[in-house]
Order: sequence, then structure tokens, then C-alpha cells
Amino acid sequence: MRFLGPRSISSLLKTALDVVYYGLYVLIFLVIVVAVCLLSVPNLASEVVRRLNIASDLSATSMAVMFIAFGLSLGGYLLVMHWTRRIFQTLAEGDVFHPDNTTRLRWIGFGLGALEIFGYMVRFVASGVFHLHFEPIYGLRAVTTWFSVLVVFVLAEVFKEGARLRKEVDHTI
Repeated sequence: MRFLGPRSISSLLKTALDVVYYGLYVLIFLVIVVAVCLLSVPNLASEVVRRLNIASDLSATSMAVMFIAFGLSLGGYLLVMHWTRRIFQTLAEGDVFHPDNTTRLRWIGFGLGALEIFGYMVRFVASGVFHLHFEPIYGLRAVTTWFSVLVVFVLAEVFKEGARLRKEVDHTI
């Protein structure tokens, strides 16, 4: 089985990423609809919470704010997914060291780092303003996340070097 080029594992992964990418669009749309519904019909939140037997003392506005924050994080994941799809598109075409992949990998690294920082900020605000309690972020999860971000930046440099070598070979007679 081939890993690169048409009809390979990379093209299969590109198709899977396409499905997730468009699924994120649908999910973001649904989150926005829920937030708008919560803002326009405040009694809806209390009725849904009551019927689902959920213990929550958040107001409809607070819930809408949380849904908006969730929608923003999904938007960040949508951007990361867009850049990842573009990389896999070049892999499916057999063009591994495409010069734009370096920039895409860097944007993925920045995006993943920004999403993690955004998550820290949302947790801080939600615990301070809405008095929600979260498990602390430390240990293996924090190390794994930031290690992954660093790995993406290292891969960007590997792709940069590969693109440089490819350009050098193209100019060799």
C-alpha cells in the first residue's frame, strides 16, 4: 500500500479530513443557532435544563456566552483543519515538500498554541465569572499539548529543509 500520491493512505486521510472539516461547519452553525435561541428565548434554557434534570444555576445569557466561546474554539479548530487538509492535499498529489507546507505547518503550530491559551482563558473566566469548577490543567495533558505544538514547529523546519533540498535538486543539471 502506498503512503503518498493518488489512491494512497494520504488521499484516504485527506478524504477523512474533508468529512471532519465540513462536519465542523455544521457543528459551528448549530452552536450559533443554540446561542441565538438562548439569547432570544431566555426561558428556553431553564426549560431544557429542567427537562434534562441537570443541576445548573446558569442564566440563559451565561449559557449563550459559553456556547459562543465554544463556537470560537471550534472556529480555531476549523482553521487548523483547513491547513491540515491543504498539507494532505499536497501529499495526496505526491508533492511532499511543497514550499507552502512549511507555512501551513507553522500556522498549525500557532493555531494549536492559541487554542490551548484560549482554553486556559475560558477556564479562568468561567471559574471566576460563572463560578464553574474545572479540573486543573497540569501534568501529562499540559505537557503533551505543548510538546505536540513544538513537534509541529520542528516538522515545519523539516519541511522547509526538504523544500530547500528539492529546489536545489531542481536547479541541478
